[in-house]
Amino acid sequence: MNKTVIGMASVAFTMAVIAYIQGGLSMVAEGIFLGMKTLVGIFPILIAAFAVAGLVSVLINKDSVSKWLGSEAGWKGPFYGTVIGAMVPGGPFFFYPLMATLIMSGASVGTMISFVAAKTLWNVARLPIEIAFVGVELTVIRFLVTVPFPVLAGTFVNVFFPNLAEKIKQDIQLLQQKKQSRNRGDSID
Repeated sequence: MNKTVIGMASVAFTMAVIAYIQGGLSMVAEGIFLGMKTLVGIFPILIAAFAVAGLVSVLINKDSVSKWLGSEAGWKGPFYGTVIGAMVPGGPFFFYPLMATLIMSGASVGTMISFVAAKTLWNVARLPIEIAFVGVELTVIRFLVTVPFPVLAGTFVNVFFPNLAEKIKQDIQLLQQKKQSRNRGDSID
């Protein structure tokens, strides 16, 4: 069991104890029911997102990813990552697995930082909703103020942390080896 699972289980247990103290077993059951209802609702999205991430990893050309999104792309990598991030549909269930797949395929971490920053700041699909709620003027001002951030953030990471992608790849491979070892019953530490 990894630290994330242990941490989340600890938080869930603590909250279950608090719910029990405040409202008894019925409140605990209601909370668990609502959580399961959410899981059932997002489960199809999770399956589709991970399927897309897996298919992307077998369909993309790693040389092209390195050329366009890797360190050899220079400043253009964060720029392309920004454009892709602004255009890619879906939420974090989709774009984080895609980001991990692209890193494993040769994209630089800076480019993926630009990707996530643009997805968060420039999400093109969200613009009509934003305009409807706050108006064109405020949306345009917010958009113009945030224009440089994704590219600058990615370029900063590429310049000051040039070997970070290799470190992340090594960590992912080590985690995969540990998981395979646990599945076989071995012990790697």
